[in-house]
Amino acid sequence: MKFKEADFYYGAVLSLLFNNGIDPALVESSNSRQIYDFTTDNVDFRLFIKYRTRGRLGKKDNYRSWQFTFSKEDLDEIFRYLDEKYNLLLALVCGEEKLHESEYAVLNSEEIKQCFGNNKTSITISRIKGEKAFRISIGGGRSKSIKIPSNRLTV
Repeated sequence: MKFKEADFYYGAVLSLLFNNGIDPALVESSNSRQIYDFTTDNVDFRLFIKYRTRGRLGKKDNYRSWQFTFSKEDLDEIFRYLDEKYNLLLALVCGEEKLHESEYAVLNSEEIKQCFGNNKTSITISRIKGEKAFRISIGGGRSKSIKIPSNRLTV
């Protein structure tokens, strides 16, 4: 059996969480996303994972960005989980050509709601080289953005 490209990205997230003592149960799987339920000593949460294989360099070459597009089905599911009061986290795997340079950003429920305001169907996340946070513009460029800590595993 051959691996699918998605297996590497979803597997990387799971490995990171396993290595930090967080064990999942698979809820749903497809090539474009995976959803897991986690139970820890401190918190229960549902993790919705999407990935991009490569980012793009910014205009000044000092930052990279990744665009994540969400289907109507994805968005319906995300908002259903939020309406049902799940502790929902959105994991965005920001891939790089050199896989070991790939990164992972985690948005909490409030940040998810902010990102999908005004009927948006995509999220563009960026990171300046050396900065300790990702940024997601919510209108008006980097000056009006949500900062997502780059070291956040969960909430």
